[in-house]
Amino acid sequence: MILTRKFLCQALLEGIAPLTCLKCAEPVPFEAHVAGVCSFCMMNWGVFEADMTSITLFRERFYTEWIAVGFRLRDSGTRSILHRCKYGGNPKCIKGLGRWLACRWPPPPKGSVLTPVPIHWKRRLQRGYNQAKVFADGLAEVWEIEVDGGALLRVKHGKSLTGSSRQERGKVLKQTYECNHKVNSDSRLVILVDDVLTTGATLRACRDILEKQGRKVVGAVVLAMA
Repeated sequence: MILTRKFLCQALLEGIAPLTCLKCAEPVPFEAHVAGVCSFCMMNWGVFEADMTSITLFRERFYTEWIAVGFRLRDSGTRSILHRCKYGGNPKCIKGLGRWLACRWPPPPKGSVLTPVPIHWKRRLQRGYNQAKVFADGLAEVWEIEVDGGALLRVKHGKSLTGSSRQERGKVLKQTYECNHKVNSDSRLVILVDDVLTTGATLRACRDILEKQGRKVVGAVVLAMA
C-alpha cells in the first residue's frame, strides 16, 4: 500500500506527538481532530444551528441583517477552549474553528468583506496575533471572501472588559476604537467579526464608527455567545 505524503506525515506526527482534545485531553486521530477538539466533545458544545432561533437570540444583543454564530459559552469546558485559543498561543485552533463555523452557515451577502474587531498593538505584541483576525481568516478560506484587517484601529489600551456590565462596556468602548482613514475608502459591505458576543457593545461601537465614515455594516459573525 502506497501512502501519500500527506497521510505519511500525519501518521508520523501521531506517532511522535499524538493529538489530544483541548477539552477532554483524550488522544484523537488526526482526521477526527476538528480545530483542536474531538467530535465527541463538540456534540456537547451547545452549537447554534443556522435557523431563526439562533438569529433571534443574536439579534437581542446586536441587531443586524445577516449573522452567524458558533456555540454558547455555557460551561468551563467551552470557556477553557476559547481561553486557550485567545491567550494560549494557539492561532491554528481558532482558525480551524473559523473553517468549522463557515461550513455550518451560509456565506455572507455578495459584495461584502470580513472586518475583524481590532486589538491594541500592545496586546497584539503580547499575544502574537489578533484572535478575531485569525478567526476571520478561517472563515474566509471556506466562504472565499476577503478579510479587511485594517479598517478599524483600537486606540485605547485598557484592562479586559470581561465581566463588565452593558453600561460599563458602552461607556468605555465609545472612546476605544477609531476608523483607519488611510485604508477606509472601501465601498464594500461590512461583516464584523469577533470571538465572543456578550452584550453587543463592542459590535455596536465598531458599527457606529464605520457608518460615520460612510461604510455600511450589514452583518456580524462571532465564534461564541456568552
